[in-house]
Amino acid sequence: MGPIKSTILRLEREIQQEHARALAAMHQAYDQLSSTLIEAARGRGYLAADPLGALGHLLAPTPLANQVGEEALMLWRTFFACFRPDEAAFEAAQFQERASQLNARVDALQPGERPDLSLTVEIMQTLSGLWEERHQAISGRLDTLINELSSNQAKLGSVQLETAHQSDELQRVSLVVTGALNEMREVVPAGEPLGQQVGRAFSRYRQDLAASRRHAQGMVSATRRLLDAMGAIASRREVPALPPEAESVIAEVRKLDQSRRELEGSVRDLRGQIAKLEAERHELMEEVAARDRRLSRYEEGDAGDIDERLKIYREAFGLLETGGDHRAKLDQVRKLERVISLNDEAEGHAARVADRHLAEMAKCLTDLRAIVVLAEDPRRYRPRLFGNRYEFKTLRGQIAATRDASRDVVEYLDRARWALGVTVLAKAIPKLRAVFREMVSLVAEWRQQLGDPPPVSITISLDGGSGILALPAILASDLETVLKKKSRAGQAATSLAPILDDCVALYHKTLEQARGDTVPRTEAPKREGALQSIARLAAELSSLAAMCETTFNEAAANEFKLSESDSALLADDHLLRLALQNLDGACEEFAALPNAPAVKFTALTGRNKDFDKFLIGGRQRVEWLEELGLYRVLVSG
Repeated sequence: MGPIKSTILRLEREIQQEHARALAAMHQAYDQLSSTLIEAARGRGYLAADPLGALGHLLAPTPLANQVGEEALMLWRTFFACFRPDEAAFEAAQFQERASQLNARVDALQPGERPDLSLTVEIMQTLSGLWEERHQAISGRLDTLINELSSNQAKLGSVQLETAHQSDELQRVSLVVTGALNEMREVVPAGEPLGQQVGRAFSRYRQDLAASRRHAQGMVSATRRLLDAMGAIASRREVPALPPEAESVIAEVRKLDQSRRELEGSVRDLRGQIAKLEAERHELMEEVAARDRRLSRYEEGDAGDIDERLKIYREAFGLLETGGDHRAKLDQVRKLERVISLNDEAEGHAARVADRHLAEMAKCLTDLRAIVVLAEDPRRYRPRLFGNRYEFKTLRGQIAATRDASRDVVEYLDRARWALGVTVLAKAIPKLRAVFREMVSLVAEWRQQLGDPPPVSITISLDGGSGILALPAILASDLETVLKKKSRAGQAATSLAPILDDCVALYHKTLEQARGDTVPRTEAPKREGALQSIARLAAELSSLAAMCETTFNEAAANEFKLSESDSALLADDHLLRLALQNLDGACEEFAALPNAPAVKFTALTGRNKDFDKFLIGGRQRVEWLEELGLYRVLVSG
């Protein structure tokens, strides 16, 4: 235990020595720090020897720092207070937003409290940047104000020049007004203001203007009365009272109007006659062409058939000379020479069958003739007492009688189809009347704009049937009159062309339905102008009008009302159908004959009232019978 105790004691002594040395070092450091603090405090005016007092003296702010802090705080508040009221909404708010944190610290100071050094430094640094930005903004505004001031000074100079010019002009105006008053023999007192002089001049001008207007109104009233009188003469109304000096003029206008009306009537009649003659010429040309075709059937044939017959004749003579069979060659010649060869029995059978059909056709024609007389008496097909032109016991006589009877049937079919066309036109007249009335009014308006007198077409009444027939041709002539003003008719043609095209198309369609056949139209050329289109449509309208007037002139005289006979003919269409059926039966019997012409007939309809097909079928059979009538009938024993 002894050694351990001695060791512990030794350690305790060492520890105590270490503590003593540390305490001595600490005391020495404290003395050094105290002396340093006291020296520093004495440098700032501290006179005592207490280290803690020296430390408090060092930590206390200096008067200069306090003054700097107060000035910085005052400068900060002054900066934000120097904004104008108009800048408070934008510029001041922008700066306050940027310095909001520093403002919060400044606002947190108690009244009379000075900012510390760090806050003072931060205030000064922030104020440096804000003031520089504020200075630049103020400098920019000053530059703008300087520029605007320079511009306004320049404008002021120009305004002064203008004012000087206006002053000179005002002096000249004063001289002009004075001269005008002198011309009006108005005395101008000395020193009278310019405004009063102008007022006197305008007063005098008003008086003169009122007198001129009264005179002009009198002239206008007299002119209007004269025009009203001329309009009354043109419209055949009572002429209003006029001064005596105008009576001679009115008398001449009456003569001129009467002459114009007479000429318009003559022109209208002549145009109607021209249209009618043109349509008649067209029909006559068609009739001549039909007669030419009929006459050509009586010829022996074309050159090819003649050469063929000569060739076969030579071959037949060659066979006859050599003793061969020449009959086959002669039969070929008979076929080319339109010869029907048959024996007595075949001829008698064909004649009896044809006679039965002819008897039925004669009955139908008799009933039709009782309705309306269009052809000769059908009793000639059934003679009893006297002789006649047909040999009914021979086949050739039956062919001739059937051919003539078919002509009578077709004539009644033509009349029935014409009556049907009249009913078609009667239904279409209200629409045509409305269309042509609108077209006539448009042409009249354009002619008035072009300076022409009212057209002839406007004087035609559309209520009657004759007006509907004559108006299209006269309207076409009025359109041709418009086209003569080529330099000014372009706009009118552009406006009228599409309307006239629809009008002509409607008229063409109605005429086709009424006539029952195809009416060809003139095709519009490529790149056709408005003037060319009007000319083409006017010519087509004139042609259609002539065709309509020629075909339905009789119906127009009766206001497109069918007579009792025509109505009965349409009602008794079964007679026409029965006659056609018997005609078809006779043609079938004749077509079965040897060497008869080829048959290409349109089949007859059933119970429908299709007069177009009736007429086509009848005409085909008439033409075929015409050709069959040219054949010779050779009967062998």
